[in-house]
Amino acid sequence: MPEIGKLVDKVESNEIVLPEFQREYVWGKDQAKELMKSLYREYPIGSLLIWETENPPEIKNDAVDREQYGLFKVLLDGQQRLTVLYLMIKDDIPPYYTEDDIQTDPRHLYFNLDSGEFKYENKSTRDNPEWVKVIDCFKDDVSIFQIAKETTEEDAEVGEKAEEYNRELKKINKITSLQMPKEELGKSADVHQAINLFDKVNSQGTDLGDAELALAHMSAQWPYIRREMKKTQTMMAENGYDFNLDFYVKCMIAAVTDGMTYEHVYDTEKDVLKQNWDLVNKVLDFLTSFLENEALIPDSSYINTRAVLIPLIKYLSDNDARMTREEKDAFLKWLYSAMMWRRYSRSTDSTLDKDLSLLGGPNPVEDLMEEIKDDRGRLEVQPSDLEGRGKSSKHFYNMVRIISRNNNPSDWKTGEPLRGSYKLESHHIFPKSQLYGNLYDSNNHMGRKKVNEIANRAFLTSRGNKDIFTSLPEDYLPDVKEDHPEIFEKQYIPENPEFWKLDNYERFLAERREMLANAINEFIQSFDTPEGPEETSLESLIEKGENYRIEFKETLLYDVYQNQANKELKKEAVKEIASFANAEGGTLIIGVDDDKEIKGLERDLKLMDDLDDFEVTLSQEISSRLGDATASLYTEIDFKEIDGKTVCTVSVEPSSEPVYFEEDDFIVRQGSSARPLSIQDANQYIQENWA
Repeated sequence: MPEIGKLVDKVESNEIVLPEFQREYVWGKDQAKELMKSLYREYPIGSLLIWETENPPEIKNDAVDREQYGLFKVLLDGQQRLTVLYLMIKDDIPPYYTEDDIQTDPRHLYFNLDSGEFKYENKSTRDNPEWVKVIDCFKDDVSIFQIAKETTEEDAEVGEKAEEYNRELKKINKITSLQMPKEELGKSADVHQAINLFDKVNSQGTDLGDAELALAHMSAQWPYIRREMKKTQTMMAENGYDFNLDFYVKCMIAAVTDGMTYEHVYDTEKDVLKQNWDLVNKVLDFLTSFLENEALIPDSSYINTRAVLIPLIKYLSDNDARMTREEKDAFLKWLYSAMMWRRYSRSTDSTLDKDLSLLGGPNPVEDLMEEIKDDRGRLEVQPSDLEGRGKSSKHFYNMVRIISRNNNPSDWKTGEPLRGSYKLESHHIFPKSQLYGNLYDSNNHMGRKKVNEIANRAFLTSRGNKDIFTSLPEDYLPDVKEDHPEIFEKQYIPENPEFWKLDNYERFLAERREMLANAINEFIQSFDTPEGPEETSLESLIEKGENYRIEFKETLLYDVYQNQANKELKKEAVKEIASFANAEGGTLIIGVDDDKEIKGLERDLKLMDDLDDFEVTLSQEISSRLGDATASLYTEIDFKEIDGKTVCTVSVEPSSEPVYFEEDDFIVRQGSSARPLSIQDANQYIQENWA
């Protein structure tokens, strides 16, 4: 059996390597500490599993010499233990990792030379010289006699104390000479057999989940898929949406298999994986803007279950990351309902599998909504649903946060807008300090639930919160009502002063529960497609002529004066789209001249392949000039026939944030034309319309 010190040396020389399909270092500090305690006491710590092969898979961090002769030793099991040992003995990062890969570095572990205890650095380890760093023990960087001098009062006792310390220190040093059992997988095994064995042995340690195993198998086909997923994971986290790696694996499984059966991706070819991952990334770009700008979900703290996004991601991946306004509204209603009624709170994968199977039907969102209704019995929120619910009831608490954001609330004290400007705090309308003692016992579970109910919470800035933190509503709400009366409606606060009195606290809760339940129901129902008169026909729009919301362009690319292609014309069309997005929306109609005569797209199509090419060209022009968010969220391209001629319509919705042409010019709609604004005028316009 090899000695631990020699195993660590083999890692350092890349003689033992780690396959790319292995997960990262995931041990916590306590696990690392327990490993060192076991070795100190010479307890068994399990064996290593090494696959000896002539054709190794891709290796983490490219830490391998592929020019070497003979067999490569690929570590299948034991990497968590071997990584800890390398960190402690070498005081360095193993070659198969980078510093960023070690999220919980255990090298601040200390050893007590007197008691034999292990402890991570704190005040006691810093104040007592008997505590020494474990990494220093392996580097012979511990001065036994100096420590003995500091801890003994009599000089005659120094030698004896130093001997005691040295005995303990040798137990640490001996770890490098302890033997660690090693099992080997023969060179005849292929990578999938290695992964299956890797799964079996890991099930006895830090369990390898279904998603991790699926990722390992996908890594066998596309070695760098884990790296690509981690890049996307980091980018999404930087944008506020912090999801674990399993989430991205499930996105891939849904995209590739149309379901949530992990084994179905095991043998998927590299090209298919790459193609689907590119599509998932495109969808995630759309989703980030959609969540923030349309769903009022600025970060992942608003999402009580990540699984709720996967059907939406699958639908978008099947539709090239595009949705009509009606589809957006339908999915928003479903998204809120699925989160609020905890659609994926149990049997997540089987529920996902069922929901994903519904996406190919003629009415997918209706079918998804029916599943929630069948599961819960109803979709409407009742006041009783909120009774006793606090912040920990994320499914209702987050819904209250969302409807409050929808109202563009202001700070109670300053009147400043809250949405997007500050890190909001959840404020107890009736302060805890007043409720405990006067009405409820803080040691009573039911009392704590009453005090911390969602119905007793509102959202403020930290400044507003501190200013009224201990005051009763009957003392501070009259001033709020005088200075900022709109706050009562925007945050659903009962306006009857009788409810603001401490003795009427439970009446206040009952009234506000009803207000919040009604507000949630009205908000979700607002996404229903309204029944009303039919849409104005395209012919009627053309007959009206150009105005604040209608613009005609005779062609997109064909120059009618020069009788040839002119790429500059595309820019002019996109400027009109920017002007609509920065105003109240509108419709660009291509194929109609200024005199309302229908010309059709025939001349443009001679310069392109077909209508699909026309749509792609226009869509790419919008994305490159105005940004992907504007192209995917606020514009919808369609084609219609009038009198045997095809025209293109671009329906543009008002943007929730300023739209810049080529990240520089700010263009608005004035009358029946688009006009760029100066920096000063643009700032004023933005302040008036979005601040």
